[in-house]
Amino acid sequence: MRILIEFDSCWQTSFLGDDPKKPISKVSSKINKPTSDGYMQKFVATSGTRGETPAPISLSTILGVLSRLIGDQRKLYQSRKSDNYYFSDLEEKITWNLSEPKAVNELMYLTNKSDDRCGQSSYLGVLEDDNPWFFAKDSYLLWSVLFLNKNQLIEFILSKKTNYLSPKICFPKNLIERVSKISDSKVEEGEVFKVREKLINEKQVVIEKIKKSLASYHEKIKSNPPKTPTQNLKSKTQLVKLEDKLADAELNLESFLKNDESLSFDAKLKKVIEFLSCRYPDDKNIGEEYCKNGVVYPMSLYSAALYLQAEYLLVAGYDLPFIKNSKSEIQIQGFSKRGFNGVRDWLNGMTGKRKKEVGTPVQVNKHSGKLEIELSLDPKTDKGAIKNNISRAQELAELIENAGVSSFYLGKKGLAYVTKIRT
Repeated sequence: MRILIEFDSCWQTSFLGDDPKKPISKVSSKINKPTSDGYMQKFVATSGTRGETPAPISLSTILGVLSRLIGDQRKLYQSRKSDNYYFSDLEEKITWNLSEPKAVNELMYLTNKSDDRCGQSSYLGVLEDDNPWFFAKDSYLLWSVLFLNKNQLIEFILSKKTNYLSPKICFPKNLIERVSKISDSKVEEGEVFKVREKLINEKQVVIEKIKKSLASYHEKIKSNPPKTPTQNLKSKTQLVKLEDKLADAELNLESFLKNDESLSFDAKLKKVIEFLSCRYPDDKNIGEEYCKNGVVYPMSLYSAALYLQAEYLLVAGYDLPFIKNSKSEIQIQGFSKRGFNGVRDWLNGMTGKRKKEVGTPVQVNKHSGKLEIELSLDPKTDKGAIKNNISRAQELAELIENAGVSSFYLGKKGLAYVTKIRT
């Protein structure tokens, strides 16, 4: 059986992170990560590391085309995993041949039209001068809590009083810079809080590791004593080094346990966690609203502080109507009561939506020609998989005719269509 296909301007370039082991169910992931189930098919950005890769016609392409022609709309990996995959017994009998090939390279920009959101940390556009969130008379009072240091933040939450600060530091540029620092756990402003029990446990773990290293080194010396003065000196030096390290770690723990300042701060931190968890409970994460495994992220506290400040300002009579949504509930765009959703959700909605982002210029290979698919079928032995009274070739031709697929993609984009079927 031969199927002749003509195609024009069909892309043979891929911009997808692809793998034949992709799972049938959708994977929730922002990047292409290998998992026990395979890869998620995802658009690869063309900036920085170029995402495009050659994608010539392969057996998978042929099988995808044949499945499409008989009306199977599933992705090929899904069809192959199903019990009713029509070509399961024919894959080894398929060959193909290309003739009259023509190729054209075209330079273009790529835009993902299905995604109207930019990167999580991207900010595109210009804020209007009359934007009340930043330029209203008293709007700076809302944002002022973001500029409190960590100790001031704790005191503010516990005091349950409005915080006041100079309006000069609450311009959007300053706010973006400040939020960026608070969100970065690698800098001092964003360094996580840890409850006392967590810190003690970490110090004890360090001590136990050093003790194990010391015991292991003693065993090593015992089983294989130093044989030369140089080896003896080296082993003694290493022992002294480990013993000093252990002594320092134990002293560090002892000093921490006696430190009244850390004890006082821990008590305040726990009060803050308890207060905010009761005030803004999360049914999905009961008991972990603001502290998980003994760790508290500063941004979660600053975000909650913004909502507290908004409540206090409204009670004090400040005119901030933009703070409330259509349901008369306080809603600070980009911030939840437990965290920050990124600059994208915070500012881009205020700038008349965002402009479409495009990738860097890429070369796309557009191919034209004729494709002949041949199936080595014996009319006597290869009977129809659905209708046993006709040959497999006749059945396949009938399925293609019944599906009525007039044109399709051969790979991605372009135009392809069947011109002749011979059985």
